[in-house]
Amino acid sequence: MSDILLYTNDLELGATLSERLLHGNKSIMFLDHLNNIKNNSNLLIIDLDDTGINPKTIVKIIDNNSTIRVVGIMKEIQKNKWDEYRQAGCEMIYLRSVLIKNIDTILSNNT
Repeated sequence: MSDILLYTNDLELGATLSERLLHGNKSIMFLDHLNNIKNNSNLLIIDLDDTGINPKTIVKIIDNNSTIRVVGIMKEIQKNKWDEYRQAGCEMIYLRSVLIKNIDTILSNNT
């Protein structure tokens, strides 16, 4: 089982991803706070639409957890924000709808 962390305040998104991941024999852990990241986790999916998230947050996560890979999700991709988050360390940023539809393929490329 993979250890995938998810940080989002969108309960519908969380439930949908959790259901899809369970069918793919992967485990998901929901984070209430970004301080709860375990060092043995290999992938963090983070909701970049959350008002508390900014590029500095991504840099801090990566600095504190050198082995974690960060994948961002957004409802709508905005070029300037996309560039900032990629420079901060997000390996990839997906539209929510794309992530939900293609979670198995995306995770097989990212885990």
